[in-house]
Amino acid sequence: MKVVGLGKAGCAIAAALSKFPQYTVYKFDTDVHGENCFPLAAKKTHEEYDKDCPIFPEVEKIDGEVLFILAGSGKISGASLRILQQFKNANVTVLYIQPDVTLLAETEATQEKIVRNILQEYARSGLLERIYLVANPLVEACIGDVPIMGYYESLNQAISNTFHMLNIFKHSDAVLGTFTEPMEISRISTLGVVDIENGEEKWFFDLQLPRDVVYYYGISEKELATDGSLFKHITSFVKSKIEEGVNVSYGVYKTNYEQKYCYCIKHSSVVQSYVQLLDDQDIG
Repeated sequence: MKVVGLGKAGCAIAAALSKFPQYTVYKFDTDVHGENCFPLAAKKTHEEYDKDCPIFPEVEKIDGEVLFILAGSGKISGASLRILQQFKNANVTVLYIQPDVTLLAETEATQEKIVRNILQEYARSGLLERIYLVANPLVEACIGDVPIMGYYESLNQAISNTFHMLNIFKHSDAVLGTFTEPMEISRISTLGVVDIENGEEKWFFDLQLPRDVVYYYGISEKELATDGSLFKHITSFVKSKIEEGVNVSYGVYKTNYEQKYCYCIKHSSVVQSYVQLLDDQDIG
């Protein structure tokens, strides 16, 4: 998979994924140099990045699966649609990082909302393969207290490690499971983790009106062979999550780790900023 980072946050998470051999990383920012780096001239406004974004002939050559990572509050996110339009031979999934919006200035908050909503519309219409929404405050809540020194590095590691494990599972054969494909229109998603012992879910974004939820269990070969209560424990948990209008499925995968893991993905067909406008309407 090719991983493309835009801006400081996007490039930092792309760099965190570069430690895994499955990814080739590209970076777009105002101060990047070297192989697979595409420098952008610094601009004063979001609108200038959109208006003056250059054409990169090399981008059109990038094909296959592409993960495009960005945060919407920075001015440089104004270049995001112009750059995405240059991926003519790729299936692009967006990993969108939302900062703590309560700390944003009015202009930053407005442009963050605009970018996030437009990208969700692109995904819902099929112009993007999918968009994963991630909110930094919820990632912080997942991993616990984080010191100021290395704060963003800790969050970026949590996001990149979770995405990587889910990507590995999705490209591996499950030992057993009940997977169902999400609805074609359900392209707005988020990631999460589950504490297997107590069943507590921690999601990276408060995704409303989900249509599909999938749980991915990573269990050691030894435990798969010896734990007679594991199957009952997993299926009981999954059954407890079934509710009307939501498809719930799971898969169990063999790992080389001693510790048990459970990661999860939630999919919706609804642009999240529009949820409060829908009430009880049939959203299709």
